[in-house]
Amino acid sequence: MDYKPIVTSFLTNDQRILLLRRSQKVGTHQGKWSAVSGHLEGEEDPLQRAVTEIQEEIGLTREQVKLVRAGQILRAFDQETDTVWVIHPFLFESTSNTVQLDWENTEYKWINPKELNSYQTVPKLQEAYDRVHYPYQTVHESLDQVLHGVEELARDRIHGASFLGHRAIELLQATAKASQANEPDQLFSHLLLVSSRLRKAQPAMANVWNLTGHLLHLIESKRNSVPVEEFKRLVAEHSQKILEQAEDAAEDASRSTAHILPEDGIVLTHSYSSTVYRAVELGFKSGKAFQVYATESYPGMEGERLAEDLIALGVPVKLIADSAVNSIISHLNLVLVGADSVLQNGSLIHKIGTRKIAIAAKRHGIPVWSVCETTKFSVADFLGDHSEISKDTFDVTPAEYVSYYVTEEGRVEPSSVEGKIRELVKEIYP
Repeated sequence: MDYKPIVTSFLTNDQRILLLRRSQKVGTHQGKWSAVSGHLEGEEDPLQRAVTEIQEEIGLTREQVKLVRAGQILRAFDQETDTVWVIHPFLFESTSNTVQLDWENTEYKWINPKELNSYQTVPKLQEAYDRVHYPYQTVHESLDQVLHGVEELARDRIHGASFLGHRAIELLQATAKASQANEPDQLFSHLLLVSSRLRKAQPAMANVWNLTGHLLHLIESKRNSVPVEEFKRLVAEHSQKILEQAEDAAEDASRSTAHILPEDGIVLTHSYSSTVYRAVELGFKSGKAFQVYATESYPGMEGERLAEDLIALGVPVKLIADSAVNSIISHLNLVLVGADSVLQNGSLIHKIGTRKIAIAAKRHGIPVWSVCETTKFSVADFLGDHSEISKDTFDVTPAEYVSYYVTEEGRVEPSSVEGKIRELVKEIYP
């Protein structure tokens, strides 16, 4: 798969935007509608390339266009070409509505932006326009409480990925309730703003990106076709469905794991995972007689909380220091952990210390399972958005040290993760 950086420039004149129909001479998406676009080469400045493309493709000079806004980079997966377009979007105001086309395009139209979705366009053109259409630097005071909730979520170092994904959807529900938008399109812009901040708040949690992106995908097409109160109802309805589906997926992943836990022996856990907790609970209640060794999971000591919760169920648990893993590793039957994210190549992002445990386990022939929902498979990583993770909190365990992932769909080999993400990305607003 290729990752290709491009610029996409929208021109506005008299509250309309310019669309261009691509000719049969261009390399991709012939006959589709697009904005002014062009490839970036090397370290080329995106804004300079955007201005150059405007001059070449539609014959407007620098004096005839004025930059209104540069948008946040958008990464769009193109199944037709197996390419991720890394789009630098711009919005320009044009003093002229008459353009001169070069060979790259055969036709142009000035349209109402609300009509954009009715055209057959290049991939994710609407989403690219959204990046420049809304002035995200302006935040309405009605969203202050919601954004405070986003800040709290960013500081959360106690809860796991499943909880934080659930909380992210709740904050989008709260956005719809708090927003004083008069039109659904304006409300959608508020949801985009909060979603963007949620993704930045917890970059190591793939399901924050995936769940919020799925909600936006489900409601996006209705923003220009229903009244604002109906749009709010749709947000609430789809949010509830997503939360229920997430809970069902976590439960199914735990049940799948419980069925294949050993009848006896020792299972090592690391950190706190609600899906691990539930899998152990179900396995223990089914009559299996395994024992759990739980690491303290420094720093944060989340393993202590897991041990306490499992002991309360009657599960035989021994809490051990992280440094004691090497001394007991040869006695284990299984290492069972959760997941914060699963990368495109099958690697696992989880609590710091997971990598060392997995390497030691492989050296002794001990399987390592990660139990998680497929919404923790990272679409962001697949799209090339490799966000920095806190090395004081998380580490990355290479795929070769993970035996398999146990999901709501059953066992998934690390080598099969990319295929699952390719299906996920179809239903996620980027």
